Amino acid sequence: MSGKSFKDRLIEAGSTRASEGNSIMADNYDPLLDIHELFPTPASLAQLDTLLAYINVYKLQIDSDIQTRQSQYHEAMLNASEGKDALGAVDEELESLIADVKDTKISAEATGSTINRMTASIKSLDNAKKNLTLTMTIMKRLQMLVTAYENLESFLSDTTNPVKDYLQIKQLFSVVVELMNHFQSYKSIDEINTLNKKIGSLKNRIIDEIFADFEREIMEELHNPQLASACELLELLGRPYRDKLTTWYTITTLKELTNIFKATEEAGSLDNLKRRFMFFRQILTNFEKYHANVFPESWKMSQELTSHFCKITRKDLSEATAKETRLTGSKVDVNLLLNALGETLDFEAFISKKFKQSFEGSISDVFEPYLNIWIEHQRTVINNKFMEFMNPESMLKKSGVETGGTNVNVLESAADLFRLYRQILAQLSKLSQGESLVKLSTVFSEYLLKYRQTVLEPLVPDSKRLSSGSETEQAEGTAIICLVLNTADYCSITVSQLEEKLAILVNPPTLAQKMDFEKARNSYLNLINNCINLLFVKMENDLHHSWREMLNYNWKIISEVSGESRYMGSVKRVIRENCSLIFPNFNRVLYIRNYLDKLVELVLSELWLNIVKLRPITEIMAEQFVFDLQSLKSFLLDLPSLSPEPVKITSSNSFSKNIGSKVSNINTLLKILMVSTSPMSDFMSSYFTIVADSNFNNFVKVLKLKGLLTNDATYEKDKHRYLDQFKNELRHFETTEETLPESNSFLEGLKLEDAPEGVVSSPNMALTGFFNSPNSNFKIDKQSLLNTRDHFEKNIAKTFNINDNKIDIGENLKSFGKFFKKN
Repeated sequence: MSGKSFKDRLIEAGSTRASEGNSIMADNYDPLLDIHELFPTPASLAQLDTLLAYINVYKLQIDSDIQTRQSQYHEAMLNASEGKDALGAVDEELESLIADVKDTKISAEATGSTINRMTASIKSLDNAKKNLTLTMTIMKRLQMLVTAYENLESFLSDTTNPVKDYLQIKQLFSVVVELMNHFQSYKSIDEINTLNKKIGSLKNRIIDEIFADFEREIMEELHNPQLASACELLELLGRPYRDKLTTWYTITTLKELTNIFKATEEAGSLDNLKRRFMFFRQILTNFEKYHANVFPESWKMSQELTSHFCKITRKDLSEATAKETRLTGSKVDVNLLLNALGETLDFEAFISKKFKQSFEGSISDVFEPYLNIWIEHQRTVINNKFMEFMNPESMLKKSGVETGGTNVNVLESAADLFRLYRQILAQLSKLSQGESLVKLSTVFSEYLLKYRQTVLEPLVPDSKRLSSGSETEQAEGTAIICLVLNTADYCSITVSQLEEKLAILVNPPTLAQKMDFEKARNSYLNLINNCINLLFVKMENDLHHSWREMLNYNWKIISEVSGESRYMGSVKRVIRENCSLIFPNFNRVLYIRNYLDKLVELVLSELWLNIVKLRPITEIMAEQFVFDLQSLKSFLLDLPSLSPEPVKITSSNSFSKNIGSKVSNINTLLKILMVSTSPMSDFMSSYFTIVADSNFNNFVKVLKLKGLLTNDATYEKDKHRYLDQFKNELRHFETTEETLPESNSFLEGLKLEDAPEGVVSSPNMALTGFFNSPNSNFKIDKQSLLNTRDHFEKNIAKTFNINDNKIDIGENLKSFGKFFKKN
C-alpha cells in the first residue's frame, strides 16, 4: 500500500467499493468507507492537500471536457448531414456530464466536512502547543528580568568599593530596561507591576548616585574615571536627565565667577571686563585639564560652558551699561566704550576660533545701543588718517594694489582709506546689521567727498601754467594728472563695491535705500572729467604751434602737390609725444580707447577749422589738404600701437569707422573745392554729385570757401544770380540723375557768417564732449578748465604751506616731480 501513489490508491479505492456495491452513484453510498480507505492512519491526513488538489484538477478536466463537447455540439449543428440524431446524442452526453459534476461536487463537500470534523482536535492541540511555548518564553524572560534586576540591585548595594563601576551598571541596566519593555502589556498583573515600580525606584537611585558622584568629583572628594559611562547611562535614561546634569555642572562651575563679577559690584563694571574674560579662560583651561574626559565628547561641554558664560555675561553687561553714567551721561567716555567693545570682540573671536563656530554678537550685541558713540569716534580715526594723507612727503606715494597681477597707478592714500573702511565695516557688522550701518555709510560718504576735495584736487595742475612749463615739468605734471585720474577711477569703482557690500550686510534689506553714495561717486567722475579736460587742453595747446605754422605758410606759392606738408609732420610729432607720455600712466584700456576717439575728433576738428581760416581755398590747396588728410588718417589709425603693456590695445573696427567717417566729411568738401568754378554749371553739377546736397545755403558756404562770395556791395546781387542758376541746374540734375537729400549735415553745421574773416567756428566739429559713447558719462568742458585756475593755485599754496597765492608753477611742478620720482 505504501508503495502506491495517492492517486493510485484513490482510484483503487473507488473501483473496490464499486465492486462491493458501495458505488458513488449508489443511493446508499457511504463516504466514510472511502475516507477510511484513503486515510487509514492520522499521519495520512498530511496528504489531505494532495487529495483536494487532485479533486480540483479532476474538476478542471471535467470543465474542459464540457467545453470540448460544447464545441463539438456547435459543430454538429453546422453539419446538416448529422441531423437531429447527432444533436440528441450530444444533449444526452452533456446532461450526463452535468449530473456527474454535481455528484462529484456534493461528494467533495461531504468529504471536506468529514475531514474538518476529524482534524478539529488536531488544531486544538496545535493552539495548545503555541500557548505553552509562549508561556514558557515569557516565564524565561521574566526569570531573566528578575535575575538582572537582582544582580543590578546587588551591584549597587555593594559598599566594599566606593568607586562605582558605571560601565557595568550601564550594561546591567540596559538589559533590565530592554527586558522590561517586553512586559509593558502585562503591567495589569500585580507581580509585574510591582517589579516595574522597583525598577523605577532603582532608576531614581542610579540618577541620585550619579549626581552625588559628580558633586564629589567637583569637590575633589572622590575621583571616578568611569563618570563618562555614567553620562551615557543618563542619556539612556532620557535627555532631560542629561540636560539637568549639564545645567547643574555649568552653574556650579561658574558660581565663583558670577559671585565675584556681579553687575552690582565694582568687579562687574566695564573697567573689569578684561578680568572677567581672563577669569573664564582660566576656568575653561581647568575644565579641559581635569574634567573634559568626564563627559562624552559628543556633549561638547566646553561649548556648553562657554555658551552659558556668554549668557550670564551678556545679562551682567546689559545691567552695567544701563547704569554706567560715563556712557549715558552728558560727557561720554569713548575710550571706556571702545576698550570694553574691543575686549569683547577679541574674546568672541577667540572662542569662535577655538570651537570653530561663530560666537559673534553673543556678548557684543549689548553695546549696540551705544554704537553711535563708536561711529562718531570713527570720524576721529579717519581724520587722523587724513593727516597722514596730507603729508607732502607721502602724498604722492603709489599704492601696492594689484589688478591682473600688475601694480596699478593709484595713490597709496586711496588704498589706505578703503582698507580702513573695510576694517571699520568688519567690526561694526559683527555688532549690528541695522540702522548703525546706515549711519556708518553716511560717515563713509562724507569722507569720500573730503578725500576728493582735500587730497586729490590740490594735486591737479592748472591748465595754462602746466602748458607753459618746461618739457620735464609738463611730463611730471601729466604723470600727476594721470595718477589723480586713476585714483579717482579706483575710488569710483571701489565706492560701488562698498555700497554693494553694505547692501548685503544690512538687515532688513529695505534699509539699503537710505544709503546714498551717488554724490561721492559723481564727484569722482567729475574729477576724472577734469583730468581728461586737462590732458586735452594740453594737447590742444601743444598743437597750437603746428596750426600756427599751417596758417603762416604762404599757400599761394604752391603749384603742385609734391608730398606731405611741413605742418603735418609737426602735428604728428606732438600727438605721438603726448600719447607716449599719457598712455603708460593709464590703468585701464577704457581710458586709452576713449582718449583716442576724442583725440581723433579734436585733431580733425582743428585741422578743418584751420583749413577754413585759409579761405579762399584754391584747387591746388584743396588737393594738398586732401593729401595731408590721407596721411593724417593713416597716422591716426596706427595710434593704438603706442599703447604700452599691460594695457596694450589694437585698432578696432569701431575706431577705424570713427576715423573714416570724420575724414570722409572733410574729404568730401575738399574734393568739391578741388573743382574749378569755371564754367559754373559744371561746378554745380560736380557739387550735386560729390556733396549730394540740394540746400542752396550750403552751396553758398562752398562759394565763400572758394572766395566767390564776399561781404561787399554786390553780395546780395551775386547771391540771387547764383540762386537762379542753382535751381535750374538742380532741376536738370534731379531729372536725369536722382533726387538729392535736403541738406548735408556736416556742411550745414559750418557757420561762416557768425565770425569775421579768418576766424571761423564749427560747432558740430568742436570738441564738445568726452566719452560720448552710451557707456560713459564723461565730457570735456573747456570753460570748467578756465574756472579751475584760481582753485588750483589756492590748493597748491595750501599743500605746500605758501602764504600768498602768487605761485610759480614751474617751481612747484619741480616739487611735485621730486615727490613723484621719490615714490
